[in-house]
Amino acid sequence: MTNIDQYKFELSDQFRNLAKDELREDDNVRQQAMEQLKDWIEKNPYIKNCRTDSKFLLKFLRFRKFAVHQAGEAIERYLVARKRFPHWFQKLDPRDPEMQEILSDTPLTAIGRDEDGRTIILVRINRYNPEVNTSTTILRFVMMMLEVLSEDEEFQIAGVRVWEDHTDMSLKFLGIFGLSEISAIMQMLTKTMPLRIRQIHGINMPKFALTIVNFALTFLTAKLRERIMCHATVLEAKQHLQESLWPKEYGGPIDVDALNRQMRQKLEERRDFLLGLDDMDIDVEHYAHLWGKDSAASNAEIDSGMVGTFRKLNVD
Repeated sequence: MTNIDQYKFELSDQFRNLAKDELREDDNVRQQAMEQLKDWIEKNPYIKNCRTDSKFLLKFLRFRKFAVHQAGEAIERYLVARKRFPHWFQKLDPRDPEMQEILSDTPLTAIGRDEDGRTIILVRINRYNPEVNTSTTILRFVMMMLEVLSEDEEFQIAGVRVWEDHTDMSLKFLGIFGLSEISAIMQMLTKTMPLRIRQIHGINMPKFALTIVNFALTFLTAKLRERIMCHATVLEAKQHLQESLWPKEYGGPIDVDALNRQMRQKLEERRDFLLGLDDMDIDVEHYAHLWGKDSAASNAEIDSGMVGTFRKLNVD
């Protein structure tokens, strides 16, 4: 029998019950599934190097509700993406000057957990600087944040609610993304990264963005599309989130700046972990069907079509 590092479930009864009710997880199921998945990784001839610690195994098992075969496929897809798109996934160093700059602008914040244990992530689009941030910088930042957040068991079990505030979003921001980049990004967030997305709340979406948003939605499952809610104003959106989790700028008690300082410290503490992820390896050619050669955005694609048109506009 494959040995697993000494794992013990130490979360509250709330998360134990959530794991049982939503993921079919209990002590016996968890142990057996971890052993089977670890054994499968070690015997897979195409996986050259991969984490097999309990946190890694569990975040993919929970992502696929303890269907071991599906969890294995998700790991393959994740490993291939890391090799296929190294500019997004590798050398995720919080000390990198580009990462330091975007961290200073605080566009993405985990502001706490709601009454159901779900992690609330606030995304403020106007905090991204399209004059400085490239699509690669933004994607590297998002992947760095997700790699760290997804190590938390509460995040794995209860999932995440995303609050995306589009107030003052500019055409220039849209223009930094190519259409094929958007396609790859959506696949990353829904099929590759082990994220249990429970809800997405879009706030104050400008009309000029709707075409691109509708394009992005075509890559989501019907089930996930049903979990998306759009709000015309912040006031309307606040009705769907307990008041104790409102940021100060929305009239609530949460100090987002303080949370971001804590996150920067956590990223620094996890720097070795983030850089160590690059040691994982897989035979990319064997999995060519997962990410075709045309998956990555080419410069020609980026400078053409709807998004390319936005890029060429000199609009603030």
